[in-house]
Amino acid sequence: MTFEQLEAFLAAAEQNTFFDAAELLHISQSALSKQIIKLEKELGVALFDRRHRHACLNDAGEEFYREALALHRQYLRMRTWMRRYQKSCGHTLVVGTLPILSQYGLTELLSDFSKQNPDIQLVLEEVEEPALMQGLSRGRFDCAIARESLLDAALYEMLPLAHDELVAILPASHPLLETNVPSSFSISQLAEADFLLMHRHTAVYLQCMQMFHAASINPRILRHARPESILSAVAVGEGVGLLPKSSLGLFKHQNIAAVSLSPAVLLPVVLAKPRLEKDTAAMKRLAEFIGSAPYQLIP
Repeated sequence: MTFEQLEAFLAAAEQNTFFDAAELLHISQSALSKQIIKLEKELGVALFDRRHRHACLNDAGEEFYREALALHRQYLRMRTWMRRYQKSCGHTLVVGTLPILSQYGLTELLSDFSKQNPDIQLVLEEVEEPALMQGLSRGRFDCAIARESLLDAALYEMLPLAHDELVAILPASHPLLETNVPSSFSISQLAEADFLLMHRHTAVYLQCMQMFHAASINPRILRHARPESILSAVAVGEGVGLLPKSSLGLFKHQNIAAVSLSPAVLLPVVLAKPRLEKDTAAMKRLAEFIGSAPYQLIP
């Protein structure tokens, strides 16, 4: 039995589908299935009821899940403690991050930190929201670069890194733009639109859904996609996109207009660390560096 097999099993049990579990671990679905099958062969018992489309645990799987979760947590705690000894010698700092560094100028910021602190080994792991929050809560990351809306202020200390806001992306030929581009829209003005939204696991999607709920709107969602695909679809008139304003600086498109929302939906980006974790020397230096960073990095 390996910890890779335990992680594959736990991901499948917690995500409810093998596909979502594979996405979380950034491996193929077939690779994940092979890990679980090897585990079941070693145990001599099936752990999932495969008569269902979802990853449903059977009775043996439910019991194994409780033991596997405790074992995996103990393993992560051990790694966390060993990393502290490693840090005391070599000052290693593991930072989990959403794939948003370039759009906020944070690649340059972290590069400057490494140049000014050559004794600190800065390890960046780029992951999506579910893996980021799991890694932060389980001690895989010392800190994380995330959207503030993902985080519970009671559990995490946060340093501001970048401001952003949600904007509506419309085709230039949209009827609401016939006379001129307004300074802002209320979401109610777009209630009848066909929306193109980011993927369901993203913080941006969750904030969009909260906004719709607050306005008592049941949105027609055409599909979910990455920002560059949404911009391309809007440019050919497929629907209306809702994206962070900073996306427009990364992906250039003609025949579209970006309009702010009223009231504004803010999307701040922060550096977060667990409140209960004592800061290492490396973490303190990163926090001090960010606190003194020039704010022209923030759009």
